[in-house]
Amino acid sequence: MFKIDEKEYDETKLSDKGKIAFSQLQKIAQKQTSLSLELQNTKILQDHHGMILKEELPKEEKLKGKKIKS
Repeated sequence: MFKIDEKEYDETKLSDKGKIAFSQLQKIAQKQTSLSLELQNTKILQDHHGMILKEELPKEEKLKGKKIKS
């Protein structure tokens, strides 16, 4: 069973063409979920490596009124 426009349908009663379209839509939904998870994971990795990079940036030090980078 699946819903379209708030109405339930039995996928076993679809024509062959309808069954193919239904199957394609299921695959598309799975791909969208997979891509969404992959995007979330890349955002986490981006934030993580950005934080590491910020920690590794040269520190500015003050020496007799002048800023020097180490």
